[in-house]
Amino acid sequence: MKKVNVKALVCALCAGATFGFVSCYTDSKYEELETSSHSSSENETKNLKSLTMKKIESGSFKFGDETKTIDSFFMAETETTQKLYKEIMGTHECSSEGDDLPVDKVRFYETLVFCNKLSEKEGLTPVYKKGGESNASNWGDVPTSDDATWNAITEDSSANGFRLPHKDEWVFAALGTNASEDSGDYRDYYSGCIGRDELAEFAWAGENSAQIHQVAQKKANSNGLYDMSGNVWELCWDAAGDGKQHVRIGGDSKDCIPLSESWDYPNNGDWGQVGFRVVQKSE
Repeated sequence: MKKVNVKALVCALCAGATFGFVSCYTDSKYEELETSSHSSSENETKNLKSLTMKKIESGSFKFGDETKTIDSFFMAETETTQKLYKEIMGTHECSSEGDDLPVDKVRFYETLVFCNKLSEKEGLTPVYKKGGESNASNWGDVPTSDDATWNAITEDSSANGFRLPHKDEWVFAALGTNASEDSGDYRDYYSGCIGRDELAEFAWAGENSAQIHQVAQKKANSNGLYDMSGNVWELCWDAAGDGKQHVRIGGDSKDCIPLSESWDYPNNGDWGQVGFRVVQKSE
């Protein structure tokens, strides 16, 4: 286990906010181009034609009074763009239109279909199963209301395809070298910096934060990940007790909030300024 040594952590939980692999598959336009270490981070990188994944090394960090242990995984360096989403899913109406803007107004159910279809495009094993079926094309139409059979979709942890991050994975990746086993207090920590003095270098804050921006226009954090604080909220796999509401994390409404999370996104929701990024197991 690789221990991450750094300063103490701080996080304010924002509850109830009301807005927010290698593949050699030659027919795929998303086939891997190269694996390298580069940019602001030394993390291993998978460069695809339309998607770049950064390796998050295993480690542990304290969250409140609990120590979380995270296995290594790959995470997309940016939020899923409208260009990639539409290439996989077809037409989709967003709050603001633009190829390099993050997709938003996505239902939780739609993100699962997207992940499986992108996995199939790459010749990878899809992660999600509905009634034992992993081919999302056989799942039927995505419901526009809460649906028990779609709520029962399961995650195959052994599959090497794309999936939504778990909330603890997301927080660990956002903290980067600021992750620590010494303190679980998060009140003033953002992805890329501590406090607001440098925040504008890493996140859209203040008067520009309520607007959706092109991905990767600010600095990446120490893991080479962009927009983990600010821009759109990002969906996670984790659900509240009844399984009908999921975590959205990292976004803001009028002001950038420290690694905020809300457990309030309905399975059939299509809220503006809520998008997602994908992760993949490390083999």
